Amino acid sequence: MTRVRAEVLVGLLVLGSLTPGQAAAAPACGAPDQAPGFETPARRRVIPDVVCMDLQLAQDKAQAAGIYRVAVQDASGRHRRQTDDQNWVVVSQTPAPGARPRRPQMELQVRAYGDPGAPPAPDRSRPGPMPNLQCFDLQEAQDTLQSAGFFKVASEDATGRRRQYIDRNWTVTEQRPSPGGTYRKNTQVTLRVVKDREPSPC
Repeated sequence: MTRVRAEVLVGLLVLGSLTPGQAAAAPACGAPDQAPGFETPARRRVIPDVVCMDLQLAQDKAQAAGIYRVAVQDASGRHRRQTDDQNWVVVSQTPAPGARPRRPQMELQVRAYGDPGAPPAPDRSRPGPMPNLQCFDLQEAQDTLQSAGFFKVASEDATGRRRQYIDRNWTVTEQRPSPGGTYRKNTQVTLRVVKDREPSPC
């Protein structure tokens, strides 16, 4: 831990904003697209890594993994409601990523962006990196793009014949633009998809 980070946490403990246990677990989060699990596609019935994601994407990622029992708690202890999930960041989760519980469920501790122990609110309007969405289900890919601020999203069937009515039933195999570059947030993103269980690189 850097000296600056340690001093910040000590200051928060003095102010009573964090308990010692919370301080030890507080991640150094940045924007949602910098979360460790941001470019990792969900796997069925496997607990995803959602720490440092905004709450909306974290819940979407859980659903992509087939996990619908997700409890959310305000880590500040003030029992605030999360009226706009994109304004909250996940600071810890239970179970740990990669677990395969018999009854999949998750508990998320969250803070509002700008809270002590949380990053500042992300500016989703600024140009940013295009995430790699290969092997995401289509719904998960769309949710991930929106978390990063890309809202102009279209999809096309690799065969050119079918429409995507239930987005969870399709897998992304290609995307335009390619991942890695920096793009304006009004960029049109097109996801090429196949039906689940059809031949693909995934």
